[in-house]
Amino acid sequence: MKKILAGSLVTASLLFGANSAEININNNTLELIGEYNLNDVYVLNDDSNYFFTFSFLTSEESSTSVASQKLISGGMKIINPYVDDRGFSLGLGAKFVWADNTNKDFIATPLSIFADYQLDERVSISAAFAYAPKILTYSDGDNYKDLNLKVNYKIIENGYVYIGARDITTKYKSGASVDYDKSIFFGYKVQF
Repeated sequence: MKKILAGSLVTASLLFGANSAEININNNTLELIGEYNLNDVYVLNDDSNYFFTFSFLTSEESSTSVASQKLISGGMKIINPYVDDRGFSLGLGAKFVWADNTNKDFIATPLSIFADYQLDERVSISAAFAYAPKILTYSDGDNYKDLNLKVNYKIIENGYVYIGARDITTKYKSGASVDYDKSIFFGYKVQF
């Protein structure tokens, strides 16, 4: 009951006010993602889209003795809608990451790069990479790495289904390394 209530509260808070909402799962991992387009509120540069992003990832099985792991992040990203006529776009960002997977504290501020390639009106391929070296990792952490690849398919207006793969790793000063997820997942994305 506690997990259901906590999950419902996190979901409601993530999706409140978001311009897009995502949920993705695999055998042991659930991730909720929300993005808020700042261009809708503020008069910003017309050549780029500015977003506030947040996500919550939980994993019930892990490579450690911890029963469940949680990863919470929030940040900003800037994406050019299209760099060229072929539908290729790039973006940059930064986020704050807090991990709960051992008895040690892990906080990081990784820098991110994003890429998207629109194959046609329905299919696109997106990739994101975030990395925080030792200088951007705090408390007991040593570094953070997050790689995410997705193939998206538009099934309805502003609604997408996707399949992807991710590799999220937190490394600690003690030398311990925790893999949050190294697997394939599928999910849905809705834009408002």
